[in-house]
Amino acid sequence: MWSIEHCRTQTLGGHLYQCQTCASNVPLYNSCLSRFCPTCQGPAQYQWMAQRQQRLLPTHYFHPVFTLPAALRPLAWRYKAVVFDLLFAAAAHTLIDLCRDPTHLGAEIGLSLVLHTWTRELTFHPHVHGILPGGGLARATDPHQDRWVACDKKFLIHVDVLSAVFRGKFLDGLKQAYAHGALSTHTTLNHTRFQTLLDRLYQMHWNVYVKPPFAGPPAIVKYLGRYTHRTGIANSRLVSVTHDAVTFRTKNGNTCTLPPHEFIRRFLLHVLPDRYTKIRHYGLLAASNVNTKLVRARELIEQNQPPSPPSAPPSLPPQSDTAATATTEPHSDGTANDPAKPKLRCPNCQGTTFSRIATLPRERRRRTQPPPDT
Repeated sequence: MWSIEHCRTQTLGGHLYQCQTCASNVPLYNSCLSRFCPTCQGPAQYQWMAQRQQRLLPTHYFHPVFTLPAALRPLAWRYKAVVFDLLFAAAAHTLIDLCRDPTHLGAEIGLSLVLHTWTRELTFHPHVHGILPGGGLARATDPHQDRWVACDKKFLIHVDVLSAVFRGKFLDGLKQAYAHGALSTHTTLNHTRFQTLLDRLYQMHWNVYVKPPFAGPPAIVKYLGRYTHRTGIANSRLVSVTHDAVTFRTKNGNTCTLPPHEFIRRFLLHVLPDRYTKIRHYGLLAASNVNTKLVRARELIEQNQPPSPPSAPPSLPPQSDTAATATTEPHSDGTANDPAKPKLRCPNCQGTTFSRIATLPRERRRRTQPPPDT
């Protein structure tokens, strides 16, 4: 919270620029670069989206979503790393194992999964979104293994099958985690209560869906980009902030009003464990296969169809102004027109030509003092 509170303030230091038109001084303060800050991850988000666009295969895609049931959320919040790892593994291996089965596809697929833990009201709702090509490389046991196996453009695997397999894999992993003591710090979760929880979870229907994207594969990348380097709420959703209440937009033009302490509590629900990896790639899209199997998959697809025209790079969501006039663009090319360098606009004359006249030192960190006004 300290980093977010002092982001782009004099506490973190920065640089002082002078307008060449009216000689006004304009400060540009440093960003905190926390991955949980609503305003600091725009460039990293854009770069991730651009990389995903480059790895898109010229074929149709699916958008899978795997959600944990409500009964697991208290356990997931207490043991985030353990439960989220199980969520990733169960979702990925459900798709990989079923697609390897000749009954369904009989091929090795690739997919990327992104962890998402919030709703529009900032409640705790862990699930993973994915991007999945509509096909895969033929299995090694196939006599014609060097070929691309495509599935139907509107159907991959029935969601009831996905749901049952996902539930089984997750709960099997949960039982192993409990047996190895990964949940041992939960003093009230004895063997009887754990078995009761398992029995309830086996009786439930687990929500899973896999649908084609409405606007093509680039739309999925842009959609997932909202979660890769963002936290539960963006500044643009805030309607009003007072000493007594925080109001923000939710869905369909509705708003949600919370007391400040409740708003902060909900925001902190979505802070992940230190260094936790929330974006993971499997199969053809795993790092070890990107330059081998993924390249071969692209070649095989393009042998049977002309390559699709390159898609336009994803647009960057609007960034909040800093120090009244500063914005940062996402991509750096190292040239004089480098858009990743700070672009300032003078608050007095709207001029855009500046010279840097001073470096603003970083202030000593004092946790007991409130954050400065921005």
